[in-house]
Amino acid sequence: MLKFMKHQQKISPERIQKQKELFSFEKACYHGFPAKPSALAWDPLLRLLAIATKNGQIRIYGTPGVEFYGQNESSESAITHLTFLNGQCRLVSLCEDNSLHLWQLKQLDDSGGMQLTQVNSTSLEGKLKKISVVVADSRCEHLMVGTEGGNIYLLNLSTFAMSDNIIYQDVVMQNVPEDYKVNPGPVEAIAEHPAELNKILIGYQRGLIVLWDKKNLCADQTYVCSQQLESVCWHTDAAHFTTSHNDGSYMVWSATESTLPADGPQTVYGPFPCKPITKILRPAARESDFTVFSGGMPRASYGDRNTVTAILDDNHVTFNLTSKVIDFVVVKDSEEGHASCLVILAEEEAVFIDLESEDWPSFAAPYLASLHSSAITCSVLASSVAADVYDKIKEAGSKQQSGLSTRPWPINGGKVKNTDTPRQRDILLTGHEDGTVQFWDASGVSLTLLYKLSTSQLFVSEDLGGDGASAEDDDWPPFRKAGLFDPYSDDPRLGVKKMEICPYTGTLVVAGTAGQVIIFNLAMEEKEIVPECVNVNLVAETDNFVWKSHNKLDMKTDAVKFEMGMQPTAVVQFYPPASCTSLTLHSEWGLVACGTAHGFALFDIVQRKNLLSKSTLSPLDLANAADEGPMSRRKSLKKSLRESFRRLRRGRSQRKTGRPGPTSPTSSRPQSTGGGGTAVVEEEGLKPVERAIEARSHSSDYIGSMVRCLHLTKCFIANTQVMSATLWAGTNSGAIYVFTIAIPPSEKRAEVPLSVQLGKEIHLKHGAPVISICILDGASRPFPEPMAVKKEAAPHPNTSMPHRVLICSEEQFKVFTLPQLKPFCKFKLTAHEGSRVRKIGYADFVSSVDEGYREPCFMVMTNIGDFSVYSLPDCRRQMNASHLKKEDINGINSVVFSNHGEALYMMSPCELERVSLSARYITRPTGTVPIIRPPPVLEPQEEASKDKPNETPAEGDDDAATAAADATTPTTTATATATATATVAATATVPETHEESAESQEKAENGSLREEKEDKVSGEAVGGSNRKVEEVKENGDSSVLSGDITIDSIRDHMDELRVSEKTMEVTTAGNTTSSTILSSSSATVKQESSSVTVVKSTTITSMSSSSQESSSVQVVETTSTEVNHSTVNGSEIKIRAPLAKAESFFSKEPRIKNDE
Repeated sequence: MLKFMKHQQKISPERIQKQKELFSFEKACYHGFPAKPSALAWDPLLRLLAIATKNGQIRIYGTPGVEFYGQNESSESAITHLTFLNGQCRLVSLCEDNSLHLWQLKQLDDSGGMQLTQVNSTSLEGKLKKISVVVADSRCEHLMVGTEGGNIYLLNLSTFAMSDNIIYQDVVMQNVPEDYKVNPGPVEAIAEHPAELNKILIGYQRGLIVLWDKKNLCADQTYVCSQQLESVCWHTDAAHFTTSHNDGSYMVWSATESTLPADGPQTVYGPFPCKPITKILRPAARESDFTVFSGGMPRASYGDRNTVTAILDDNHVTFNLTSKVIDFVVVKDSEEGHASCLVILAEEEAVFIDLESEDWPSFAAPYLASLHSSAITCSVLASSVAADVYDKIKEAGSKQQSGLSTRPWPINGGKVKNTDTPRQRDILLTGHEDGTVQFWDASGVSLTLLYKLSTSQLFVSEDLGGDGASAEDDDWPPFRKAGLFDPYSDDPRLGVKKMEICPYTGTLVVAGTAGQVIIFNLAMEEKEIVPECVNVNLVAETDNFVWKSHNKLDMKTDAVKFEMGMQPTAVVQFYPPASCTSLTLHSEWGLVACGTAHGFALFDIVQRKNLLSKSTLSPLDLANAADEGPMSRRKSLKKSLRESFRRLRRGRSQRKTGRPGPTSPTSSRPQSTGGGGTAVVEEEGLKPVERAIEARSHSSDYIGSMVRCLHLTKCFIANTQVMSATLWAGTNSGAIYVFTIAIPPSEKRAEVPLSVQLGKEIHLKHGAPVISICILDGASRPFPEPMAVKKEAAPHPNTSMPHRVLICSEEQFKVFTLPQLKPFCKFKLTAHEGSRVRKIGYADFVSSVDEGYREPCFMVMTNIGDFSVYSLPDCRRQMNASHLKKEDINGINSVVFSNHGEALYMMSPCELERVSLSARYITRPTGTVPIIRPPPVLEPQEEASKDKPNETPAEGDDDAATAAADATTPTTTATATATATATVAATATVPETHEESAESQEKAENGSLREEKEDKVSGEAVGGSNRKVEEVKENGDSSVLSGDITIDSIRDHMDELRVSEKTMEVTTAGNTTSSTILSSSSATVKQESSSVTVVKSTTITSMSSSSQESSSVQVVETTSTEVNHSTVNGSEIKIRAPLAKAESFFSKEPRIKNDE
């Protein structure tokens, strides 16, 4: 009954409010390099860099601390291209599914920062409309979208809808020589003219390049290349441009002469066949121009290299990367405009090259760190690092960056709102597969490298002598290694498995894969050290143990020179040389404890000798380890037989007992207390649901002797009067060993030997692995870290009340009183929810309202990806948040906690995510970016449509006339007829007045003009010298120059410059007709030109007093054309004279759709 009452305790509203002030799960920021990058973009006005990934994520970076993140929620397809709308805080992404998405940085109301959100999207459908290239014009009004069909569509960036204007491939090719009038292929590149914004370069895949005039709709120049085109770029002088090709060559062309290239073809790494130059840029330097391109390597000798080449006069460097190059951009100086930095985006890292300094060194990037330069094997987060330790580590790291650029960071867009120093210094340590340890400043949003330590220089290995740079000894090509990513490990035994650091003294302990444990201290002077090794045998007491795995690493016998920074003081080598599984350091006592799968040992750093070696192997573990390796056939056979008998026995028992109840051992998930359960007992809703205890089944790689947890601390273990120094060790089988340590006074510490003896031994009933042990003082707070009290970083532990110990296994949390070890409380995690504990951290949670109020808690990461917070000492859950997928084993096992309620974990092999469980401390970006160029605002179409008919364009105002023609040309059914001055019996035209036009429009809107069946007009036009049948295309395009336009018609449009201003109007009965339509039986129409125009066929009923017959006519409401009517083969048609000027696709005024 008491258990039931305790379980049913209700939380008061005051406590709920307090929980909201203390705990809150929030995603904070990302550290490292985004996984699977796919696109790169640069905004030269806002000076922001954007990276997109195959997972639909976008990261934007500016000055350190200015970061923005976006996630495509609607589509999971990869982003293949990014384009900034310069100066507008907007960018457009192209996805693999042929969709375009508009992103915008929006101001957040609560935090004052900005957030990247998706505001619009559109897509093109059709095989020939597969987008191949996307380029925004310099005014950021339209997005030019090139397709594999060869056409270029316009995306209106104000409405994010496809415009009616389309640049058709057939129209562009009108001036192409007859020999090249074949299909030029997809649009490969589009480049806007730097000086004349109405001209663009259009490059097609098969080598055709056209300098297209958008205003006059004509090709200024046509260039023909013999090789397949890869990319196009303009020079800074705007008089030349460069093309790169798939044979590894590039050519320079003149903007005014298209017969022959001005320079080239140049094959830089020829003469043998080379790989394509996928992209080329020609940015300006101080005196001449750079040539920067990717690819172009000789296929036979260096075809597997990932390179970007930079050439300036006599300087020539081929930057060699270890992963595939995705894209690159050149960042220009904001003041002078010359090339300042080369940004290379590769699959595994981003490289920043300083193009202004001599020899073009690399920048030390403040973000986008290559965390996985070698694969990360473990990580530790040191919170509240002392200022002097932090400064020493940073100073030592600055010496390692001597070959890097010293110029200011060039990507400096945006402003950081909070420029105060961090409230505390946190250092993230990452251990790597090649034996290196990297120190990262994790105090803020930007994760920057502080220092790098290599442990491999202490050891001799057969694999360490090879020189991977031997292939780069040749003078040509002039390779230079760029980037830090190195996927190859010299020796797997060097891998770092466990680390511990004292944040107050800087003492570091690194444990490796082959049983090596190295202790480092901070020193600010260079030293030559002869490494000394202390061997520790963990299985000395067992006679029949045989180690059959890898050997230990051999130590160097000569002196090793160490630079300032971390320098080794002792090396411990365990036998068997198995991987370290647990590690703890007590810097105040000078003790290190290390555990493996075979036992644990206690080492004295001061006297450099081993104090304790304890084997945890059971007789069964000894038998398995002695005669059987991990892949033994005998072991597998025994296991399979055992499992077969168990299944057989389980099946028989189930047949006897029938269907299992809610507490059956076969039920693997907790039964719901709601309806639908089987064999529900009356008290089921009143009892706390709990799994039945069943026999523990272990995996094949389970080792019960493995030491999972070690803890050095002071506590009341013998009596309540004197605190003793103790070592706590927990194993996989639920065994806990408590040793007492007699430590002499500090003045005799170096001479008097320490004594260690076993104090207590605890075995948990459920036998789950013990993963954490923590001593709680009288105030139920975890004991402070070693040296924290001495450095006045933490208060003394409370000794007035009894102490407790929290023992956390994978399945439950249990608190015992000290020294009696009586149970105080427990929380059964696995029995209630089925989850297991994977990681535990301890923190003080400070109220977001009252800084003086705080609660000690411990944080938990479970095997199903849940973050939880539990109070101390009663182990009540305060918060639970599901964040990771249970399949993400690497992410779950990589979680590290800070002492103020934050957590870091590897969301991919190269990127960390920071989350916060505290309502007060959230490390998130607070940067803002000013909008330099506000986006253009489009006038509403309704107002524009009302104003258009009343505008009277001035004589010679081609733009106004074109806009008027566009506004009144309906776009549903297009009919092509020959426009000429036809000879008819009589023609009468009366100028149209504004009043009549408005009256006619009003009647049309009110439905007074009744629609009848539309007569199909024949597309045949009888010309003078060239008679041609124009086919009406059924592609549904609504542009003026849609599919039913021919090259001849466009040419005649451009040749005609003068047009009479005459109008035609058809009115209903009772009104004065302004145009007389005469019928003629003659089918011959004389033409003076063969120009073709497109109008909409609108059927109306024309009623007059003399005739009630309905006739199908076409209405053209325009003030800039001459319209003649005649009868061809008995059908009444209208012939429109050519426009005064070719109607521009890129008119600033939007088209007005006429719905009549």
